[in-house]
Amino acid sequence: MEPVAEIAVDNRQGAAQIAERAADLIMHRAETIGSLSPQEFRRNLCDFGWSLIRAQPVMAPLVNLVNRVLWAIEDQQTRHDLVRAVADTTEAFKHQLRQHALHVAEGALALISDGITIVTLSYSTTVQHALRHAQRAGRRFRVICGESRPILEGRQTAAILAEYGIPTHLVIDAELPAHIAQAQLVLVGADMLSTYGLVNKIGTYGMALTAHARGVAFYALCGSEKFLIPGFRQLEQLDRPRSEIWAEAPRNVHIRNRYFDLTPLELLSGIVTERGILPVAAVEAWLASTRLHPALAREPAHQTVEICP
Repeated sequence: MEPVAEIAVDNRQGAAQIAERAADLIMHRAETIGSLSPQEFRRNLCDFGWSLIRAQPVMAPLVNLVNRVLWAIEDQQTRHDLVRAVADTTEAFKHQLRQHALHVAEGALALISDGITIVTLSYSTTVQHALRHAQRAGRRFRVICGESRPILEGRQTAAILAEYGIPTHLVIDAELPAHIAQAQLVLVGADMLSTYGLVNKIGTYGMALTAHARGVAFYALCGSEKFLIPGFRQLEQLDRPRSEIWAEAPRNVHIRNRYFDLTPLELLSGIVTERGILPVAAVEAWLASTRLHPALAREPAHQTVEICP
């Protein structure tokens, strides 16, 4: 399977992990491009960047990665300088992903006190790092984790947390609202955050509605690499295989399988970033300060990535 296709069908790893893989693929592409003019080199890398974005169209780190690479090679005129700019940018981006995860975990520590119950879902290395950091800091708490249909990656999160020694209960997704009503904190990861809302694993919106109605704190752990740059037209998420929902469904039963939902920002208590815990208004101002490369302002014509029949 081609590397970009592997990213397209990856339904286990989080946005940060997929972005690291994409950074390596961009570097490999830059190193293996043939003898092209600087303009052709930039065009080739831009096309490849778009293919990565389309592979996981709701993961903002891919947009930010490609955006940074395109700005970095904008004025380079020799092959050596072009490749070096890509190398420096991709390595810096990967380093930033790791540093942001550490800073977000430190910021989340202020939310986690002894004796509380925390609810989460899906598989987020950012959430896992935050909970592990809190445990190492001496906090004692328990976690309720949703199984996260249809892939059930919540099981992996529960297993990891239990291995850390954190008391963890795995529950079906439909049971999460009842547990949120009895909890003190909800923590979720993020695949994308924009002025339109928080994109995360499906079920996040329902959790946020319950937390808001019950007065339970609801925070997204989200480094700035997951902020969608203003001006980028968000792509439609892909339909996933219907067999993940019901392998032997009758032909006249129409199945829609999508992995992500959109949670309005007003339902969030705040957002934990590498700069600490911020209100939604501060993040919106932060978003406005970023700059989109012109090549990403409009999606070029392309062939649709096929994920399901």
